[in-house]
Amino acid sequence: MRHIIIALLILALIPVIAVAAENASGGHGQNDHAGESYAGDNPLLTYQHGTIRGDIIYTIGDSKYSGRLHPNATYTVNLTIELPKGATVEFARLYTYWTWSYIEAEGTYPDMRVTFGETEINPDQTFTDRKGTSPYDYPAGTYCYNVTDQVESGGAYTAVVENAATDFKKFCMNGIGLLVIYNDPNGDEIEYWVKEGCDIISANEEIGITAEAATTEFVFEGDVHQGDVADVTKAILTTVVASGDKGENTLTFNEETYRGVYAGDPYPDLAIDERDVSAHLIARDNTVQIKDDGDFMAPSNAFLVVYYGPHQPPSETSSESTPGFGPFLTILIITVSIIALRRRS
Repeated sequence: MRHIIIALLILALIPVIAVAAENASGGHGQNDHAGESYAGDNPLLTYQHGTIRGDIIYTIGDSKYSGRLHPNATYTVNLTIELPKGATVEFARLYTYWTWSYIEAEGTYPDMRVTFGETEINPDQTFTDRKGTSPYDYPAGTYCYNVTDQVESGGAYTAVVENAATDFKKFCMNGIGLLVIYNDPNGDEIEYWVKEGCDIISANEEIGITAEAATTEFVFEGDVHQGDVADVTKAILTTVVASGDKGENTLTFNEETYRGVYAGDPYPDLAIDERDVSAHLIARDNTVQIKDDGDFMAPSNAFLVVYYGPHQPPSETSSESTPGFGPFLTILIITVSIIALRRRS
């Protein structure tokens, strides 16, 4: 009996221990998804894949590179979302892209406090990567936050990142992104994939990383429109790459290759590329590769949106009509017509 009581007490303490560990790490496990090299070893993962009538919005607002943030320093970004009339938010994600986190000469993970609006938020996913060898083994990362409850109908929002360290930790911000997937009854039918992560890639002969090794690859898993791409009207691929500014890189979508893609647009510390890949879309498992060839960059997000055309208003015998009534009406009309013809003859 005593052993049973002890076991029950241990089980009861597990949530308390978990909460304590969570609080000690700043509200999340620092290495939820971590890599440790400049090779492509930490591919972006799918957060969500779905089909809706609506669209997506991604904005970085007035983001810019922060420079070094000392303890108690803050970094503020203003973001605006405008939704069509009648649209509703399916979900919203906030991304903080950070880099060069260290204390003295040692790489470390930041003590970061984030508020969105006036609400303090904690990430539900954290992605980090680092060099893995000395010197300058300073990690970078993408932290992901669910802000669906705060983004209900669009508007202006403010995100603030604070260096909450009580020691001498410092880090830099590459920027902040806000993604909104919304429903619109008057919009197109779309299928979307949302990828998240942080994979530092850097071709560096000194540490034995070739351009082939410095390639991150990920797949937009599953069928496109149930395996039929004939009805696709447009397919837009958006990739978000921290620090891509030299143009010494390559993007591949399935069999199509684009060179010099990430060249510091909109600014050197956060490159965003958006392109129509409709002509190269395949029916299943569309694959992306991002290769470094002398740049230093960290692919952090990728969104694929496939459009299937405008909304078609329902006809009188559409699915909104009484089930089975359409065939019944047809039979009734034929029967009446036969009776009328017999009476005339």
